Amino acid sequence: MCSTRFLIRAAIISFCILFANAANEQQDSESKLKTSVSVQGLVRHRYATVQISSLIENPSNESQETNITIHIPENAFVSYATLEVDGEVIRSQVQERKVVQQQYQLAVGTGATASQVSAARDANAFLISVNAGAKSNTLFNVTYEELLVRRKGRYEMTISVDPKLEMEYFKVDLEIKENKNFTFVNVPPFSSTLTPDDLDHTVQNEEVNIEYLEDAGHCKISYFKEANADGKVKSPGPFVLRYDVDREGKQGEILLLDGHFVHFLSAEKEKYNPAVFPKHAIFVLDSSASMWGSKLKQLQVAMSQILRQLSRQDVFSIVTFGNKATEWYMQGLQPSLGKGVYAVNRRNVADAMDFISRMQATGGTNIQAGLRRALYLAAKYRNIPLIPGVSEGANYTTPRPEAKKEVETLLMFLSDGIPTAGEIRLSKLLKSVHFVNTNVKASIFALAFGPTANYGFLRRMALQNYGFSRRIYESSDTAIQLQSFFQEITSPLLKNVTFTYLDNKVNFSSLTLREFPILFSGSEVVVAGKLNDDFEPEDQDDELIGSFSAQGTVLRVSNNITVPTEAIITANKTQVPTRKRRRYGVLEKIWAQLTIRQLLDNYLIEDFGDESTENKESDAADSQKLEDNNQQRALELALKYGFVTPLTSLIMVSEKKPLVVINSENLENDLKQPDQIHFSDKAVPPMLSPMSIQHAALYNKSSEGESSDKCPFLCETNLSNFY
Repeated sequence: MCSTRFLIRAAIISFCILFANAANEQQDSESKLKTSVSVQGLVRHRYATVQISSLIENPSNESQETNITIHIPENAFVSYATLEVDGEVIRSQVQERKVVQQQYQLAVGTGATASQVSAARDANAFLISVNAGAKSNTLFNVTYEELLVRRKGRYEMTISVDPKLEMEYFKVDLEIKENKNFTFVNVPPFSSTLTPDDLDHTVQNEEVNIEYLEDAGHCKISYFKEANADGKVKSPGPFVLRYDVDREGKQGEILLLDGHFVHFLSAEKEKYNPAVFPKHAIFVLDSSASMWGSKLKQLQVAMSQILRQLSRQDVFSIVTFGNKATEWYMQGLQPSLGKGVYAVNRRNVADAMDFISRMQATGGTNIQAGLRRALYLAAKYRNIPLIPGVSEGANYTTPRPEAKKEVETLLMFLSDGIPTAGEIRLSKLLKSVHFVNTNVKASIFALAFGPTANYGFLRRMALQNYGFSRRIYESSDTAIQLQSFFQEITSPLLKNVTFTYLDNKVNFSSLTLREFPILFSGSEVVVAGKLNDDFEPEDQDDELIGSFSAQGTVLRVSNNITVPTEAIITANKTQVPTRKRRRYGVLEKIWAQLTIRQLLDNYLIEDFGDESTENKESDAADSQKLEDNNQQRALELALKYGFVTPLTSLIMVSEKKPLVVINSENLENDLKQPDQIHFSDKAVPPMLSPMSIQHAALYNKSSEGESSDKCPFLCETNLSNFY
């Protein structure tokens, strides 16, 4: 009897506990923050405008805080934002960065340290921290704009949103409008890493709908994922769009609108040059102790594939550097090309792969030694002096018939850190490399491997030496990233590409960069500018506006640039998003973005004196004046067109509360931290770490000194985020 009563009581207690837990779970579920994310994008003539919107609902009787990370592509500028809280709509405005800093200096005080977010691939990460009030809805929108870059025969746009909450739904609506027909439009399956079929445009994401419209080069892309039975939708990963267009004729594609023109010229073998230039590929690889482990293994895997991609007409060299530089050479072989330079054949590639497989990570990081040794080999093979004005054995004045002065010297430099041996002062190192490369003029492509690499320094070095830089992320797909990068530069098709436009048609002073040292197959160069006020292109078809020329492997390429009727476009009625500010035409926006970026690039390129200059004080003064002019013009354009750049900030000001903002680090910082946007009820002081680049916080402070949930917002970037 007692046993039966005990069992009944235990059952009742268990039932009560289960019922209480179920009730608590239901209550917790009902009180949890809910979010929905919507993405709208318009791509017109390679220019993308993307608006990311998030609605956060707080059904609870208490305020709750959450974070959402938005990844802005590295080549994009944030241009607009809105925040709607408690019925108040707060809109953004762009201000000079120095003005924001002055406001911060007046407001600096107590507060909590801002959190950090790990950066996304090829992107600037923005952390949105929202303190949602009880029983409230919070809506924010962030808009960014970018000119899509053509690489490996395609344009690519990546959209990445990572809410920390499970979503009610995730929606993407994109529209593409080009003047030419598509050759393909592709949205690959969701993945956070590259796959071996990265170049296969036939692999489509079955969850994405692509609708081709009747007019040429026009399609709509949609994706919608809503909560399933358990009420959960997680971020599927980056949404990647790839496409390309038809290319007729040899002059490229030229477009005119609202007094501006944009000229696209892509590199295609069948049109300009049936053969690519032979290249001297020099691989300068970091073998310091910091490369130990998976980094070195991934590099070895990648190099085994890259070496197989070399053409029979190429030659190659390998230089590794730790405390000192070591060049690979084959024992017992006396090559006619000179020690350290080898033809591409089965034996040499196999021996090189064996050398790579036996690499060991040890010692410091002597970047200067590695680059000097590589440029030494380049000068040696081309039979030209390494150091201008120095006539000694190292200058290789003895002619060799095997030497090829017309070969393209491509130097692929990879490092995961900062210099710790040899010359460790970055400014001196930049000057040294540029000076030694004066005669050789090798294109240096700098790869920043992993989070410890100094990307700002490597980007500056590449810009100063006819190349470009790229981040390589330490991940399971590192080897594929390296292979993918090499595919971009494996086929030099044209060199010394120069555009000339008629003075009576085009405003010469408005032109963006017109000369390009090298153009790779599958890539594209873009020139933009303003038309003269008295130029009326409607008067006749195929009106001459200029010409371009380039050097191929056999012949020099030259072609007139004319304006066909279809080049004159009209303004697009579809706008993303709707804004209460002046709208500029798409070609004018392209011109503005190109001009700003090139001005900032010039700032980096010119930011050192010439070691061979006798009057260094005068040279330094001229250089400083040029840098100031570049920055001032870039600032003026950024303010006019509303772009968040290293010189400007995007601020949302509430009329009800005064503004308190956060400071950011020095413009010259070389290391990058992610941007932060913070909606909070506490002030956030600056982070004083020298490693820090960017801190942005959003909050209000009342006149009584008390904080408020209603907040302005700061979205600011630093030069190192882009360079």
